[in-house]
Amino acid sequence: MFGFVTAASELLSEENRIRYRGWYCGLCRSLGEVCGKSCRLLLNYDMAFLAILLSSVHRLEETTAECSCAAHPLKKHLEIRTAASDYAADMNVILGYYKLIDDWHDDKNPAALAAASAFASKCRELEEKYPRQAQAIATCLDNLSELEQDGECNPDLPANCFGRLMGELFVTEDGIGQEQALRAFGRTLGRFIYVMDAATDLRSDIRHERYNCLVGADPGSIYELLQVMGGDFMRCFRRLELTADIEIAENILTAGVWQKYMARQPKRKKKETDSDNGQKPL
Repeated sequence: MFGFVTAASELLSEENRIRYRGWYCGLCRSLGEVCGKSCRLLLNYDMAFLAILLSSVHRLEETTAECSCAAHPLKKHLEIRTAASDYAADMNVILGYYKLIDDWHDDKNPAALAAASAFASKCRELEEKYPRQAQAIATCLDNLSELEQDGECNPDLPANCFGRLMGELFVTEDGIGQEQALRAFGRTLGRFIYVMDAATDLRSDIRHERYNCLVGADPGSIYELLQVMGGDFMRCFRRLELTADIEIAENILTAGVWQKYMARQPKRKKKETDSDNGQKPL
């Protein structure tokens, strides 16, 4: 379910595009320090958002640098890191490992199994470092698997399960205040992500006879459900006391999270999404 919590870069100012990319590059650097260059295969923008949000809420000190890397060897670029970048990298490894295991179970992809085996030792180490988050991830994914095997057609049940998982990721052990608000935000965002993923994959899942909690649902009701869930996580987001990169976070949550869905809905213009959410286009 990676790949939804990303920015709509074309709607960001040039300054914010540079900063957003800087956060991503900082996460990449942190991942490399966790367990080498191979960990960067797990890199995703979703965890960059986690680093941005936690850094803003907890007012973490930034370190910045102009760096080059193997992916961009000829041109230096901004790299932004905080303690939340390292935390997000750790969560990235754990979640990435379980995604690879899920890919193996779903598609019997030998490459996924091989990659999972390579990251297994580091994942176990991080699970010992973060027992609360690790327990939430393992328990919620097991519960999700049971619901999917049972063919559960009520989307609230699997969505609530993934929401609980996400809620724990947004609360760090050394967090200073706002834990309740962060957990509520993570839960509501997780619910939305689960249903958004199901909505985006619905046609493919039907074609390949895979489980999807939205099979049989009316397309209009799916869109309405997503709107309600989007309103839920935005209300929780508004309760957070952000101190930096507010425009980037708002861009991600009001426009970026809808990009994959809207790309498959050619007749529904983006401005309808903003209007239905009660938000103005960025």
